[in-house]
Amino acid sequence: MKFDDLIVEYLGEFGRYQRVQFCLVVLPTLFCALHSLSWTFIAPNVSHRCRLPTDIGEHPIYDIGPSELLTGCDSGNSSNCVYQTCTLKNNQTCQNGYVYSDYSRYTALERWDLICDRHILKPVVQSAYYLGQFLGSLVFGFLGDRYGRKKIFLTAIGIQFFSGIGMSLAPTWYLFALFRVGSGFAHPGIFMTAVILGMELIGPSIRSLASVISGALFSCGQVFLGLAAYFIADYQHLQMTITLPAVLFVTYIWLIPESARWLVSQRRYKEADKILRRAARQNGKHLPETWWEQLEVDSNAGSESRGTEKRNFTDLFRTPRIRCRTFVLFYVWPVVSMAYYGMSMKPDILGNNPYVNFIAGGIFEIPASVFMFLTVDRLGRKPLLIGGLTTAGLTLLSNMFISEAVFAWAPTIQFLLSKASMTLTYSTLYAYTPELFPTEIRNMAVGGCSMMARIGASSASFMVMYLVEIYGRQSITIPFSTTLILAALTVFLVLPETAGAALPETITHLEAPKNVSLRTDDNDKSIPLVEKSPSTD
Repeated sequence: MKFDDLIVEYLGEFGRYQRVQFCLVVLPTLFCALHSLSWTFIAPNVSHRCRLPTDIGEHPIYDIGPSELLTGCDSGNSSNCVYQTCTLKNNQTCQNGYVYSDYSRYTALERWDLICDRHILKPVVQSAYYLGQFLGSLVFGFLGDRYGRKKIFLTAIGIQFFSGIGMSLAPTWYLFALFRVGSGFAHPGIFMTAVILGMELIGPSIRSLASVISGALFSCGQVFLGLAAYFIADYQHLQMTITLPAVLFVTYIWLIPESARWLVSQRRYKEADKILRRAARQNGKHLPETWWEQLEVDSNAGSESRGTEKRNFTDLFRTPRIRCRTFVLFYVWPVVSMAYYGMSMKPDILGNNPYVNFIAGGIFEIPASVFMFLTVDRLGRKPLLIGGLTTAGLTLLSNMFISEAVFAWAPTIQFLLSKASMTLTYSTLYAYTPELFPTEIRNMAVGGCSMMARIGASSASFMVMYLVEIYGRQSITIPFSTTLILAALTVFLVLPETAGAALPETITHLEAPKNVSLRTDDNDKSIPLVEKSPSTD
């Protein structure tokens, strides 16, 4: 018997216990959206000009009339006149500071003058979050497989909470960036662990629900962030608003158990038994005594005094099938992350109002996640992933030919369609990736993919917050679209379909030829969760 069979037969695929635990573990993913994208509204673009000696007061008037414009223009028509943003008419720098066009909001951009020669600091601060995610993906993925899901989950929530408080109180941009590294560091420990915790105790037919609900909550977080940013004018108050509610997660110390599947993989049967019996009791089911003796066993599992071999990051590259899957996903994940976060960080990149686009983009992501859930088992993981990548790539490419000059709402439609496609892709990736790797390195593999995704997200920070403002939107639409289409082609050619397959449990099992049994003669006693016929490449 496989562990999936144990769940279906003795617990039920999605009973009362699983529903309650599932809702609890995925809820913190909402806060990942709030923190990862908050910089979009904490330091938004604001028109500015040099401060003149004649400008009086803390917030002087931005529009000083045609006679005082700092760039030459037709004196008969001042409508086309613009201010030089970083120099005076004689090309001198703004020695007196800057005047901003809108003082109704208190932003980090204004507080620390992240413009002109300090403009590069804006993507630096945002990429600090992704640097934290990069490190967190590597660390939490490894620790989650070695020391358990719950400890890592709670630790990450605590780090995110205190980093959020630190950002709201930081007096300098570099301290803000440091706390942003901490918040990013916690992100994979929360999001990927929530997905894995959610999927490891539910039946295989609805396993994709973990990534779908997590993705939908992430989208809800975007909607809440957009609404909060619209109504809260002070960036420090905004940061505090998206941080403080997480204090409620301290109750998870008592409410959330360790992953029973992980405990079984470590042969900690007594601890797993307590959790599964509680689940069976709440679901109105009966769990047999010494159920672990019914589980299938890897023939190599007993070689080390019945101890579990400790795996590390290099196991992602040691064997051929896992190595092939790792290389493909290490390309696909950063490409998807680059496009998704690039669109999210600059919602007006294709045109129109950033608040409307951001909130509408978050709303449109929810039906995309629902569509993924309803079709991922019928159509399969590969078709959805390939379709989402291709649609997003072609939609972004179309902006070069159909812009607001052709149709006023074209940029909004393109933005929403590309965001929905990227959400479909991301949700599918989170469901698909864990199924491609065995239990003993699953958390590490997802963590590694998340780590690589940070390279794409960090690149997107500099592209949308720096290059676009210098060279225009084509500097991202072309690389985004081409890399997405190439990723779709790579998935089509290399990766296997996993829909309906049981989760592989060991590297030996996944790499074994098809139909090779992995039982031992030791009374069929188990190391957990090995299927007899692994999916092949």
